[in-house]
Amino acid sequence: MKIWDLKRWRNIECPEAYDVIYKRYCWLGKHMDCQRVGLVHNSLLLSGDPLYVGMDLTIASFDAISEVNMDYTITLYLNQYWKDERLEFGLTEEVLTLSGDFADRIWVPDTFFANDKNSFLHDVTERNKLVRLGGDGSITYGMRFTATLACMMDLHYYPLDSQNCTVEIESCVTP
Repeated sequence: MKIWDLKRWRNIECPEAYDVIYKRYCWLGKHMDCQRVGLVHNSLLLSGDPLYVGMDLTIASFDAISEVNMDYTITLYLNQYWKDERLEFGLTEEVLTLSGDFADRIWVPDTFFANDKNSFLHDVTERNKLVRLGGDGSITYGMRFTATLACMMDLHYYPLDSQNCTVEIESCVTP
């Protein structure tokens, strides 16, 4: 099953970690009946305690404001942090920096922007996603993208008005 084939990841610099991660995913692939890694991870995560996901958001630029369309456009960095013990590889001090495509092979939070009108992930020269995996199973998942977000503006006092535009971050609940 191609989903479990981690041998394609060439930027793992620590061979011990590579072996542990590869064996763990091969084991999951042989012993779980699933179509996607995400389904395996979601079912395993739902069976125990809640998983706490930390997050930070940095606005890189405020690109546009449109009073006509009642929206604004920003470029931002979103980093999410959590711990998945199934990805531990024993070297607690070691941190692997992996391609963002690695996120397609593990469980990641289903974060979205509720007031999003349009958004895109930057992809020059590569997709602007990053995964950092710690030896203790800690994961940092970061991405850079541009989003146009809705903002219901009250223009009664224009041009002396002030607006409060929000970034509404939510997560879907997986049944």
